[in-house]
Amino acid sequence: MIKLLDLLNESMYLGNLKDEWYPAHTKDALSWTLTQDYVPLYPKTMEKVIGKIPIESFHVTEPYHIKTLKDVLGKKKSISTFTKANNSSPLAKGKGIQTGGGVIFHVSGELLAQKYIDFDTMPDRTGRRWVRGFHIFDGDHMIVKTAIKKAKLHDYGSWKDLEWEMEKKHSMIDYKDYDAYNAAIKKELGVHAAKQIKKYIDTTNKLLKKYKDDVIKSIAKPSKKTTAWWNEILIYNVKVKDVFVLKEVWDEIEESHKKELLKYVPENKITIGSPAQFRKWYNERDGEITLDDQ
Repeated sequence: MIKLLDLLNESMYLGNLKDEWYPAHTKDALSWTLTQDYVPLYPKTMEKVIGKIPIESFHVTEPYHIKTLKDVLGKKKSISTFTKANNSSPLAKGKGIQTGGGVIFHVSGELLAQKYIDFDTMPDRTGRRWVRGFHIFDGDHMIVKTAIKKAKLHDYGSWKDLEWEMEKKHSMIDYKDYDAYNAAIKKELGVHAAKQIKKYIDTTNKLLKKYKDDVIKSIAKPSKKTTAWWNEILIYNVKVKDVFVLKEVWDEIEESHKKELLKYVPENKITIGSPAQFRKWYNERDGEITLDDQ
């Protein structure tokens, strides 16, 4: 279980890099490397470790986010899905976790990773998923940290020292304005960031291959365990099989959102109904409603 303090620390780290010094995609990836705790998962690498594993699962969203699904369909970008939801969880009623929900996609794809719990995976803007090392390496908290320290990569402390060196090296009086000053620092830090990210990914990819058996055991094999919440299954090469929409949502949905939905499936693949009818639809597609934490 991830502790509240860990989440607060991650939030602080991710917001601690100046936007004006890093492109958005670099800032995301760099932030995760500086934790010295996360492993980036990408289909090309995982196919070499666990192979290609076809899977069907469910993804819940709300009408306003229907159109965003097209960004991952048939691509290497992954989405978070589930096949088990506790009876008391919002997902068991067709509701969302981070959104209002009400629109449930039955999808197929290739497995990137899965666990019987929601394991708080984080996507970056390039399509990688960042996952805490202990989730991947059979509960071992030190495999990633030890390898990253051995590779002599930066953590947040040493990176802030590097930024401070850049600030001292570049004086405002040498530039016509603040934008030019920031651009000079951004260019120089960009070289360091690119090296940090590449070496971090190379190092963790080697760990995934070295500890292949642990990886398969931890995030590739389905578990019979359940929780009081839901499981999490990351899939890519996503295809939509059919859709369920809660009637209370459908009655309020804008026509533009209905048109977006019809871009994914024909009308006869859209079922509209109550939460009880959703459960029946979900069960018929091998979705599981669990009753307790086992």
